[in-house]
Amino acid sequence: MHIERVDLADAQRIRACDEAFLAAQRADCPEEPALTGPVFRGWLTVGWGGDPREVWLAPGRAGGAAGWYRLELPERENQDRAYLNLVVHPAERRHGLGTALLRHAAARAAEHGRSVLSGPARNGTPGDAFARWSGAEAGVVEVQRMLDLGQLADGRLAGLRERAEQAAAGYSLVSWTGPVPEEFIGQAAALNAALNDAPHDVGEAPAVWDERRVREADALRPHFGTRDYSVAAQHDSSGEMAALTDVVVDPVDPGWGHQGMTAVTRKHRGHRLGLLVKVAMLEWLATAEPQLQRIATWNGESNAHMIAINEALGYTILGPPATSWRIDVPAAQRLGAAAAQG
Repeated sequence: MHIERVDLADAQRIRACDEAFLAAQRADCPEEPALTGPVFRGWLTVGWGGDPREVWLAPGRAGGAAGWYRLELPERENQDRAYLNLVVHPAERRHGLGTALLRHAAARAAEHGRSVLSGPARNGTPGDAFARWSGAEAGVVEVQRMLDLGQLADGRLAGLRERAEQAAAGYSLVSWTGPVPEEFIGQAAALNAALNDAPHDVGEAPAVWDERRVREADALRPHFGTRDYSVAAQHDSSGEMAALTDVVVDPVDPGWGHQGMTAVTRKHRGHRLGLLVKVAMLEWLATAEPQLQRIATWNGESNAHMIAINEALGYTILGPPATSWRIDVPAAQRLGAAAAQG
């Protein structure tokens, strides 16, 4: 079985990966909002955080992709891990291609000195069944939710904002579009670090954020072509940034918004700041993006606080949960070798 490395500047190969990815998503979770071409290309080539990556493809019919995988190789924390996204076109499944790609990915991970492969799969899908069959270990479960803006009752946001503001006396809101303003770079790093309190896989090291990392993340934004909105809460007496939320809108599919981070620093929790910044964001988007119909978000299944905020806003579950799976690289290599011999 031929598996070849994808040149990340090759638009034709990236398009082939995208087509297989969309076919798999339509088969496995059609309700999930699809990544548009520009966002998929950005995710495949530079990723959300800019870590090094490789993409390998098994050619299919007429120049398409029968399957492919993307291997992300973190260069700061978690240098023992390689993060794997593996896709097999629905028409090519159950012929050993997934196992061949997994074996190949494990070999590449080993070559880079990684000992663990980790990746997600929606529960109840062929990817979930494949992870279980391979002997992978289940980790954090994430649940996707969706807010239908057309179903928001009149006065709902105003009522929620009033409740939040009562608890958030002594805080003020600031907002911006695009990259983090230079005056807020250091504080934005602290808010990103606060995300480390969210559920994460056992053995996974938290990300260390500083000003340089925020700037590097901002430098990736043009690769996606999205419109980015941020709302923060500042503590009036100290000037500290206490909470931050962001939403992106893809101009290619502007009916959907995509929630990024929402974080509150430990020192300032208990003042309903998470609810406040999210309500303020929705009020802003109503005028800045009037065509917006839905917003999608993900939360750890055990993140009761953020789930409660989203449910108060009217978010409902979208599709089956997704589980993070991990498998030791040597085990994945042995599994592939056994399958190849059998």
